[in-house]
Amino acid sequence: METNRRSSPRSDALNPVAHHLRTGLVTAVVLATVTGDVLASLWLASFFLYGSLRLNPFHAGLWGWFDALLAWHDSLMPRGGRRLAGAALLGVLVAVGCPAMGLYSIWERTGRRRLYGSARFASEAEIRAAGLL
Repeated sequence: METNRRSSPRSDALNPVAHHLRTGLVTAVVLATVTGDVLASLWLASFFLYGSLRLNPFHAGLWGWFDALLAWHDSLMPRGGRRLAGAALLGVLVAVGCPAMGLYSIWERTGRRRLYGSARFASEAEIRAAGLL
């Protein structure tokens, strides 16, 4: 006689709900991360742009880069295109790249052996225990 090891009907009914909750939670975390990265990139781009314009970068605020982009578009900043592009690129690299590299360096070192081992000179007790003395 073959036994069927299926779970109870109640747990089968909850399984799709748990799947949807997990999917929703993952989506919310990804959206929060992307939103945080975009806001950090925008603030850093404003910071670097104000610094390149020799203004106090701490007064840039969150929308400083976007305001400068609109001023450049309306020809109020005739030679600001390169500064805007450079500040945006640097802001994205710092806001996204630095945390990504930090997480990668932590993840890369977990659970790995040293490349060259942990060689050292044996103590006298270890030599005696190995029967070499």
